[in-house]
Amino acid sequence: MRIWNRTTPALVVLAMACADFNSPTDPTGGAPDILVANPSFENDVQPILTKRCAMGGCHSFVTEQGELSLVAGSAYDNLVNVVSSQEELFVRVRPFRPDSSWLYRLIASDPAGRVGYPRMPLSSVPLTSNQIGTIVNWIMQGAARN
Repeated sequence: MRIWNRTTPALVVLAMACADFNSPTDPTGGAPDILVANPSFENDVQPILTKRCAMGGCHSFVTEQGELSLVAGSAYDNLVNVVSSQEELFVRVRPFRPDSSWLYRLIASDPAGRVGYPRMPLSSVPLTSNQIGTIVNWIMQGAARN
């Protein structure tokens, strides 16, 4: 069985471009781990995205895996009401509807919701339930730019 072909080197480079092989043992990834009932994007959601998604290299300005930068200053515009480049049936963040938001599906524990895609963050521990809950609360409350 041949597992190495012409595209294999590109896939290896792609995986290594955003893989955090020195992932912290801290399950929070250095991001806040408090469930925020009424979160703001700037104070509560962006710090999670910065520490867990952008700093590892996957969703920075340089790599933009999945055509997505989650760096402060660009994350909101790249998420809310933007069609996913991976699954065109989904908007990355659909205000008031976390179950219809591709971001939520990718970070949630349910593999069926990811339709074959790996759980994010890739090559790192999953977001904590408090981090996911904060993002869900923000989406459920309308995903405001606040």
